Amino acid sequence: MKTLRTGILITLEGIDGSGKSTLAGNLHTLFASEIAPVLLTKEPGGCQLGHTIRTVVQQQTCTPIAEFLLFAADRAQHVADTIAPALAKKTLIISDRFADSSVAYQGYGRGLAIPLIQNINAWALQGVVPQLTIYVKVPLSVAHERIALRGEKSSFEQEKHSFLERVAHGFDTLYAQHPAVMIVDGTHTPDIVAHTTYTRIMEWLLQRNYLQSNTSAQHSSGLDQNTSCKNT
Repeated sequence: MKTLRTGILITLEGIDGSGKSTLAGNLHTLFASEIAPVLLTKEPGGCQLGHTIRTVVQQQTCTPIAEFLLFAADRAQHVADTIAPALAKKTLIISDRFADSSVAYQGYGRGLAIPLIQNINAWALQGVVPQLTIYVKVPLSVAHERIALRGEKSSFEQEKHSFLERVAHGFDTLYAQHPAVMIVDGTHTPDIVAHTTYTRIMEWLLQRNYLQSNTSAQHSSGLDQNTSCKNT
């Protein structure tokens, strides 16, 4: 079992019907057999406040501004309660959605001012940013087919097709020239998408020397302890 030299936050983004949530769960399973600790979380709903906010957004009609501010409140609490503590414990965090979703959905989708969304996101995140974002990209036709096969649709899935088109355009624009984004073809089967993405992320971790064996971690810890004793 390997460990990380530092906490890593990997976020998954994409339109509804992209297979993003399925991929997040599959990646968690794959990484949990190789790296410890690994955490799967999501927005909204990655903290207790997020569960409440998810219910409110699903059951009540909110104005675009209110909708974004609810997500921003969840994001701030999610970072404080879940992500920041996990990063401090050198955890590999896989988050199903993060701040970029608000730019795509409430910015490009709802038409809110994108600079304002980004400023409030930065305030909510308090310096926490993902080291890597996985953008699961599928054609709109594929997304609509998958959504149609579902039983109960989310509030966003009930929107008109033009809304999802604007959101997709938002993600495409946001990630057109982004160095910390890995674009994944979400049209393949869940297994193929998961294993392909897992392999690419592992290569990314190795290239940046983020991984270490337990033996290396214990040796490093021992050196730190010895150094402390000498300093005292």
